[in-house]
Amino acid sequence: MDEPAGAVLTAAPTGAVLTAAPTGAVVPGSATGDLARSIGWLLATVGFMVGARPIADNSFLTHLATGHLILARHGVPGVDPYSATAAGEPWTVQSWLVSVVYAVLDETLGPWSIRAFHGLLAAGIVLGLWRLVAPARQLVTRVALVTAAIVIGTSLWSPRPLLVGLAALVLVLQVLQGLRPRWWLVPLFWVWINSHGSFALGLALVGAVAIGAAVDQRRWWPRAEAGACLAAGSGALLGMINPLGWRLLWFPVELLRRGGSLRRVAEWRAPDFQSVPEQVYLLLLVVIVLAAARRACWRQLVPALMFYAAGLMAVRNLGLGSLVVVAVLAPSLSGLRGGLEAEGSASFTRVLGALAAAALAVSAVTVVASPALVLTSYPTATVDWLAERDLVATEGVALGHRETIGNYLTWRFGTEARVFMDDRFDFYPADVVEDHNALVLGGDMAPVLERRRFDVVVWAAKSPLARWLARDPDWDVVRTDGDWIVVCRRSSPAYSRCR
Repeated sequence: MDEPAGAVLTAAPTGAVLTAAPTGAVVPGSATGDLARSIGWLLATVGFMVGARPIADNSFLTHLATGHLILARHGVPGVDPYSATAAGEPWTVQSWLVSVVYAVLDETLGPWSIRAFHGLLAAGIVLGLWRLVAPARQLVTRVALVTAAIVIGTSLWSPRPLLVGLAALVLVLQVLQGLRPRWWLVPLFWVWINSHGSFALGLALVGAVAIGAAVDQRRWWPRAEAGACLAAGSGALLGMINPLGWRLLWFPVELLRRGGSLRRVAEWRAPDFQSVPEQVYLLLLVVIVLAAARRACWRQLVPALMFYAAGLMAVRNLGLGSLVVVAVLAPSLSGLRGGLEAEGSASFTRVLGALAAAALAVSAVTVVASPALVLTSYPTATVDWLAERDLVATEGVALGHRETIGNYLTWRFGTEARVFMDDRFDFYPADVVEDHNALVLGGDMAPVLERRRFDVVVWAAKSPLARWLARDPDWDVVRTDGDWIVVCRRSSPAYSRCR
């Protein structure tokens, strides 16, 4: 992303949101412009720290394992290589490009470089957003908007390919605002399609802006927005040039068709607004109402309303929705009271600049010196115990476990993992997902255990399944390791290895 500009454009390209800089706008090279630049870099440093946190996300482990598999085989797998329940089934590796980047960084520089990569993506998102909210003019307003997006991002800017999708979204917004040429959309959508399934929402954003512009201009074919649609469509067609062909473009459709399997996944549920990031997202409704009251154009309101509604439907959309709402409605907030004035701000500007530089330096050292992966939420010692007895990643041994453990086993054992299930809910057969959810949520588990014929089960010690297994005479609790238990089926041929 570009360096945060302390100034806004004085003239905007055809179809862009900006028109002319009013009196009092931030001027390049002025004290206020320097202050805006320092604030932008400070916020970007905060974004870097959010993105470069130690990696605990279970999805990341499978992405990294897949990247190494692609490099080893010199090709993207088209069928599942990891599970015992869906081995050989067609699998669309939607984020193959980012997985390759992860593996290359891991092999050449080490795991710390992946943290740095995530940090740079998050910093770029903040820098790009800071430039997008420049039409709000007042620095206090700009800081409030970007800070809201960062707070929401603290729980949603996960260290996985989603960050590439968020960065791509910011670039699309910059193109639509006239800050980038429209031809950028062509290569941008190719990268996005090969990196993350959220590219469909990027296409929807371009379409929503075009619809809003058509309403504003009272014409079916607004020239600038139509050009953006053509460029985005060309990028989507170009996106079919990839190792998996048209399957990547069709992936979002397949995802929607699996809605029943996804309804119990936490990030696919509607937010309950119990957490701070979700509550901040709810407050963005005030921004929408205020923008509407200040007569925001439909070019701004249509995408803002559409993406805000998407966030209300699924937690995973909150990050995307907040970026769109903040960016497209910023021009409508121009002129609000409470701006920072240039007078007397030179010392404050230098302090902010020094603070940003110091924080970035400390963060960079921390990223290099501290562990990249946090595995404390996984039963690492328990898996060590199972591996010593050939009870995991072993042919002929069916291991029952939760989906998060499946990602860990995939990362640790690769194609030998033979997992019951990991978090690829969009991929596994519906019966596997239903059986997994039954074990997680409790109920009549006997049919599931009989159907799956697990030899060994690794599960949370405090769970409905653990209590059920402890009462069943055919199951023997052979190991308790803190939060985890190992339970072996007495009638299994592998039971002798459990003792």
